[in-house]
Amino acid sequence: MKHLPTGRLRQHDEHTDLVYTRVLPLDRDAAWSAVTGPEPLGEIEVTVVGEEEPDHLTVRLDTGTVVEAYLRAREDRTTDLQLVVHDVASQDVGEQGPRGDYLLGVLGARVVGDPEPLWTDYYPAGRAYYDTLAATDARHSEE
Repeated sequence: MKHLPTGRLRQHDEHTDLVYTRVLPLDRDAAWSAVTGPEPLGEIEVTVVGEEEPDHLTVRLDTGTVVEAYLRAREDRTTDLQLVVHDVASQDVGEQGPRGDYLLGVLGARVVGDPEPLWTDYYPAGRAYYDTLAATDARHSEE
């Protein structure tokens, strides 16, 4: 099953971030446990670099990429989860973009007990979206 890309770029003066947001069907404490529990991303190795419980976690993935996770409680007892990959070069957005969608797909499936998605559900299909996003962002920053 193919999944629609959901990431966006956030431009800063000196760098660009890739940002992804999902709503987890858990309250913030349960979401924190899911994100920090054993093997939150299945086979993907995660090393915690820093944490500020219950709403901020910094991890290093098996690829070396550092990702920040922010959790925010919602009034309906669900939780917004935002993943941020800082300082992504525009030429790398097409490769890195689908990975964030995939990570959230794996985490989301684990949270609700669904089968985990496959990497091929996200890549190469999602690459075109992220390449276009990077090209559009580059044109806007030149203006």
